[in-house]
Amino acid sequence: MNPCMRNKIKKYFRPAFFLSISAALIWACQIVLFRYQITIGENPYTLALWSTAIELPFWIWMLFNKKGEIKRLNPKIIGIFIIIGFGSAIAIGLMENLALANTTATNFAFLIRTVVLFTILFSAIFFKEPITRKKLIMTFTILLGAYFLNVQSGRFILKLGDIFTLIEAASIAFFTNILIKKMVTKLDPDFTAAAQYIAGSFFLVGIFIYQHTSLLLHNIPLLVLYAFLGITFARVRNRAFQHASSTFVTMIMSFTPVFTLILSLFLLGEHLTTIQLVGGFLIVITGFMAEFLKI
Repeated sequence: MNPCMRNKIKKYFRPAFFLSISAALIWACQIVLFRYQITIGENPYTLALWSTAIELPFWIWMLFNKKGEIKRLNPKIIGIFIIIGFGSAIAIGLMENLALANTTATNFAFLIRTVVLFTILFSAIFFKEPITRKKLIMTFTILLGAYFLNVQSGRFILKLGDIFTLIEAASIAFFTNILIKKMVTKLDPDFTAAAQYIAGSFFLVGIFIYQHTSLLLHNIPLLVLYAFLGITFARVRNRAFQHASSTFVTMIMSFTPVFTLILSLFLLGEHLTTIQLVGGFLIVITGFMAEFLKI
């Protein structure tokens, strides 16, 4: 790539854009991989249990590798991490597993983008970010795209998995886009991800015991890949939060359903209707608008 072209790309696309869109692609891979594991007979709780067991040693190593950050902790920050851990494990982690177990990967990826609406509302409350006309218009186009996804036979059908998805969307907006964003501005992004995951693991263990979670797995290599994607996603997303507002990162990550759709068509055999294509187009256009308008 010649220097002139590189300068043009840097001018119109910030680092936060590339980090956010990378996080969207990684999350899409996770969604499709999880959905595929469900189709071959895996239990969502079993997947959550084993992925936690695989990821936890890495995050513990990461936490203690950032000794300088540990010294900066105080009771207030520790309390926030406990809240984030609860939200990440219960309101987000388990809700996502239940959602993907009860709906299609494509449905989930589109409907989860309602997180933009919740993020704008929470950002206005906690970060005093203004609710502008541009944000409202782009939120409308994203929600319209999500609506088009669920229009079947001329009527709106809300599935059980979609309800779990909406609960997760609101939880992501608060626990991730607000609280984690707040922590990333004070602490190292990898340290923040590690502390968040470790805190959440304590809550997950209780759920696993309560559910009498089975230890039987059908495909260990896929589980390892799923855990690796989870680690990578958290690190990339937190770096995106360092460079831009929660609203911007959330809007750019609206590319997730587009990536999910492409992967699902080839790997899961899911079907695409014309109305879903329109919904995807609206969401993609909104993502580029967020970058060009510097939301």
